[in-house]
Amino acid sequence: MQLIKESISNFIKVALITFSAAFLMNSCALKSPFTHSQNSHPKKNSQASSPPRILTSHQTHALLSKWSQNNYQSLPAHTITYTSHHPLAEKFTSIKSGYTISPLSRRTKGIGLAAVIKIKSKNSSTFTPITKDAYLTNLQPATLVATQTRNRTNGKLTTHIDIYDPRTSKHQGQPLTHQPKIVMNYLNDLPGNSTLDIKGLIRPQKYSNFQGFYLAEPYDRNRIPVIMIHGLASSPETFMDMSEAINANPQLRKKYQLWYYFYPTGTPWLVTSSQFRKSYRALIKKIAPNKNDSNIRKTVLIGHSMGGLIARISLSLPDDILHKAYLGNIQHSKIFRDAELQKIHDYFHFKPLTEPATVIYLATPHQGSRIADGLIGWITIKLITIPTFILQQTADALTPGHRARRNLPDHTRKLLSTGESSVNQLQPTNPSLIALNKMPVRKGVKSYSVVGDMGKPILNLQTDGVVSYQSAHLPKNNTEFIIPANHDICDEKEAIQAVIKILSNK
Repeated sequence: MQLIKESISNFIKVALITFSAAFLMNSCALKSPFTHSQNSHPKKNSQASSPPRILTSHQTHALLSKWSQNNYQSLPAHTITYTSHHPLAEKFTSIKSGYTISPLSRRTKGIGLAAVIKIKSKNSSTFTPITKDAYLTNLQPATLVATQTRNRTNGKLTTHIDIYDPRTSKHQGQPLTHQPKIVMNYLNDLPGNSTLDIKGLIRPQKYSNFQGFYLAEPYDRNRIPVIMIHGLASSPETFMDMSEAINANPQLRKKYQLWYYFYPTGTPWLVTSSQFRKSYRALIKKIAPNKNDSNIRKTVLIGHSMGGLIARISLSLPDDILHKAYLGNIQHSKIFRDAELQKIHDYFHFKPLTEPATVIYLATPHQGSRIADGLIGWITIKLITIPTFILQQTADALTPGHRARRNLPDHTRKLLSTGESSVNQLQPTNPSLIALNKMPVRKGVKSYSVVGDMGKPILNLQTDGVVSYQSAHLPKNNTEFIIPANHDICDEKEAIQAVIKILSNK
């Protein structure tokens, strides 16, 4: 089925590109309704040249294809120059047309061609490492506006291309074409990425190298980080509509910068939360070593579904609650080796993150989900190849063997012998959830919940189809929004409006 989809997609892309080239040949004599109010070209207009005209998006697409094939140099009998007004893309290695990335994608009305620019960096990869598990993207959305003149004497063309950031710019007062989610669509087109969300659930170990923070733009100490943490069988793509809405709001874009945390979701969320905290602290140490950036201490965490559990536990005070839930009152120092004791410490005796000041839970199963207990959960658990059990490697380290194991709770013995997946840890009776709901969130954190009810506005079903209202509801110190939505809440208009309202009032 995937092969058929890819074949159809490729056929449509080829057809549209062929149409674009034919359109350029048939319409090159047409004059664009948009003209410059002032001349921005290196050479002034003269009677020897035709009036400048702005190329259509299809014409710019065909021109970009030829220009890129010529290593962004002028073509025979066609001089091409450019000016980048994009604050993040002054130098680039490549530009890819939105028509090539997503031919049928929705685009806003405006002039120019939506595109993705790959920024020139020290390495040629898509991402530049900041730490060993935090990365800066080298991709940026852009809009190209091509203005063309023809020399009436020798017939030579001159085209000047202005490169803009469509989120913040206009061209001489004219709105620019913008293609939402174009960078994410570009990433999904890369081999193996289109099904990364499912692969990360079923075979999490294989995709653990992708885990980490992804910054959409270079760190800006003048803006507050908003960290988005996706849920089960998902990826940062789930936040793209919400991200577009935040970036489209001038006040919010000026105030916030967006970060994303990706992780293979088959891994137990207790393990992922430990890695999240370590990666976060390493990133903050790298970008703000003096700890004097006031906006870091206003960081916002947004967690969807299981991502909300990762956010919540990372802000909670564990005391000995998790330890007792898994290990009871045994003297673990006599049973486990040093390496295992360090894991126990990381999972059960951590210190909460001190910087984040706000957390927004989106359809988060604080009390678990009955689906994880049912047939779907059972099938999913059987499919997952578990790479990292909590205390996975401690089974061989137990001494004096079975006698010591008898002192462990039943669920811990199961954990040591068979392992636990993220779906196991979403079952309402799992000790991780029971412990989490006994752990207080540290002081100074404001929390908000956006809860879906798939029956609204007609019925009050008190469920989003996966998580019940009782599970998503937090009774203490929490502002709540209940909206008509199923569990895939992040791209719902009402959920996006709720998040924007929260961010606007901070």
